[in-house]
Amino acid sequence: MKTNVAGEFKSTGSMLEPRYAHCAVTTGLGVLVIAGASGVELYNQGAGEWSARASLPVARHTCGVALLPSDVVLVVGGSNASYALSDAQLYDVSADRWRGAGRLQTPRLSHTTTVLDSGRVLVIGGNNLGPSGGQVQDSVELYDPLDDLWHLQRWLPVDVMNHTATLLADTNVLVVGGFSGRQNVALSSAFIYHVSTGQWSPVQPMPMPLMQHTATLLADGRVLVAGGSNTPFGPAQSCAYIYDPKSDSWETSVMCVARKNHSATRLATGQVLLIGDSAISTPANARTAELYEPSSGQWALTAQMSYGRFGHSASCLPSGEVLVAGGARPVSHPAPVSSAEIYTLT
Repeated sequence: MKTNVAGEFKSTGSMLEPRYAHCAVTTGLGVLVIAGASGVELYNQGAGEWSARASLPVARHTCGVALLPSDVVLVVGGSNASYALSDAQLYDVSADRWRGAGRLQTPRLSHTTTVLDSGRVLVIGGNNLGPSGGQVQDSVELYDPLDDLWHLQRWLPVDVMNHTATLLADTNVLVVGGFSGRQNVALSSAFIYHVSTGQWSPVQPMPMPLMQHTATLLADGRVLVAGGSNTPFGPAQSCAYIYDPKSDSWETSVMCVARKNHSATRLATGQVLLIGDSAISTPANARTAELYEPSSGQWALTAQMSYGRFGHSASCLPSGEVLVAGGARPVSHPAPVSSAEIYTLT
């Protein structure tokens, strides 16, 4: 049964630059938006305004971002609109200063970046696009802040991009779905990276192959995998699967709206808020938002945004609200937008 849940979106100050395929992290000073444009911006909720911060040394999009201890942000790889990047940069939020953090052994975009409990950062897969083309990657690298170096890890059993990597409650990492260049298909496979040994082990695959989906750790330790597509330019899917690491099993569910290239944000209530869609064939879906209630397994539509978008960021604020920023409209030739909205569950 699907119902409606009361909530509202309100416009807030627009970003200083339009941006798409960017990253956002919630720091001690506010939500920091990085990449998708040349500049870096910080959102002040009290004023409802954005302020410029020190720019990235190299502009990029489709990069990875990780919030490290002491309010330091690590930016990894990405694309400069022509090819994949191998550099990594560290940003000190309080000092508003960037410095280099070594280089990946393989340039990559559309990879995943996961902070482990130890503070080290695991980077998986992606594409090494260069002047002569690119290949989807099965390589895995680990950044250690203590020696400021990147270390190659045991390769993933499949090459993958547009996948998800989720830190589990037991501190291991679940990698789900994505696109394989070698097989030229979306994947249903799932693997767990065992942090203590650096080994990979396969787990029960999803019922359907997915890429461009989201994966969210629930408060009870299960993982919600939602939406996406099962071909590179295929239609958005309304399927959702809940993985239970304890039983190595998947439960099937269905969202209210089919969506891909959307966002999924876990709220303080434990509910998960899903926003947006990139499917050109169903542009109205890009304005929609829905909530998943883990305790009942139910989905419910909530308020609609003022503007449809995908490739945006959706960040929890200290108030419990969600800041949705940037992205692009689902049209044939999408252009980045600068608008921002705040969602409140009422």
